Amino acid sequence: MMESKEIIIHKRWLILYKIGEGSFGQVFKAKDIKSNDFYAIKREPLNSPQLYHEYKLYKILRNGPSIPKCHWFGQHDGYNCLAIDLLGMNLKEWQDQIKTIPLETIVHFGCQLVNCFRYMHELGIIYRDLKPENLCLLPHHSLKIVDFGLATWWKNTKTNIPHPPYKTKHKTGTARYASIPVHHGQTHARRDDMESLGYLLLDLFIDLPWSGVVAKSCKAGWDRIRQIKERTPLKRMCVGLPVGILYFIEYTRRLEFYDRPDYDYLISLLTGCLSPGPYSSLVELKNNQKARLMHELSSANQRSPISHCS
Repeated sequence: MMESKEIIIHKRWLILYKIGEGSFGQVFKAKDIKSNDFYAIKREPLNSPQLYHEYKLYKILRNGPSIPKCHWFGQHDGYNCLAIDLLGMNLKEWQDQIKTIPLETIVHFGCQLVNCFRYMHELGIIYRDLKPENLCLLPHHSLKIVDFGLATWWKNTKTNIPHPPYKTKHKTGTARYASIPVHHGQTHARRDDMESLGYLLLDLFIDLPWSGVVAKSCKAGWDRIRQIKERTPLKRMCVGLPVGILYFIEYTRRLEFYDRPDYDYLISLLTGCLSPGPYSSLVELKNNQKARLMHELSSANQRSPISHCS
């Protein structure tokens, strides 16, 4: 068993203890017996392709912004194993501790992730599952993005021809941060990573109107969250925030399937929130709009207490 004492993988990594577990496998803290440095070892059963897929993507993305280093992939005791950098707490854990995050920090997070997605997209990869749990925090508010199990290619990397769109009943990712096209069953494209980023940044400011939606089934939950996203005007969600945040989400929602996002423009919207100018003024509503907002948000958040869907 991996949990036993003195288990050494690849004659290098001494397994210390389990630090995480998910639907695809487990994560252990390990010590490099040669350098005494610490790493994370992910493992999954040999008959599961998830970890090898993730390993291939780490190799392609190596040395990219916000990408952890992958140090080894192989087999041990009936499992596929992956050795990567040992990182800090994830953004969700940190957010729960901090409660209120300064605007400067959120902008810093956003710019890092725009550059990370730019790098991925130029290599033909889309991430498809952005959420705070998949972002790890390092000193100086640096972020590393982890868990590439759902990432895939948006184009044929040999011909550079984009894969065509198609409709699917099986949605990929996390409903809370999914783009509206993904809610409608459309395949992921570069635009969807960016729209998800907009919702993640908004979530660092406020409780999203669709937070905590519960429904009879996961499908019903996805549908309910989609309805709230479509029916709640963005301007009303962004009241009191710099208009650069509003423009960021509006822009990503306007992108078409084959469009290449303007990453520099998106960064300018974020950095513009920090200095006097067109993007730093705060989003405001008129008095009659405020009254309608309170009524609509109250109606949108009515819940059926049966089961939860993320």
